[in-house]
Amino acid sequence: MRDSRSRAFVRLTFANPASLVYLGLVVAAALPLMFASATGDTGFAAVWILLITAPTSMFLLLPDFTNGDSALATGYFLAALALSALLHAFLLGLVYRGLRGGTAPRGHASA
Repeated sequence: MRDSRSRAFVRLTFANPASLVYLGLVVAAALPLMFASATGDTGFAAVWILLITAPTSMFLLLPDFTNGDSALATGYFLAALALSALLHAFLLGLVYRGLRGGTAPRGHASA
């Protein structure tokens, strides 16, 4: 039975060691940002997560939507970081599958 495209996307993004390690680093880098936002003083808390999700997050944050302290600006900032992390995890999954030689088609016996 062949995987659907969405299932293949989920597998490449979340079900391999390279993507899981990367997403773990993203979560670890997001913890200081969450704790700093709870206290109200963010300071340099976002630097690590920006560096880990760069260059995609920098590209998504080029539009000047993040000025100010509005909820829209904060939501856009967090969505850009999440999208960047998921894109990088997917690309790492593709590289990991490519380095492992991919998967053989099911149902075919090698002679």
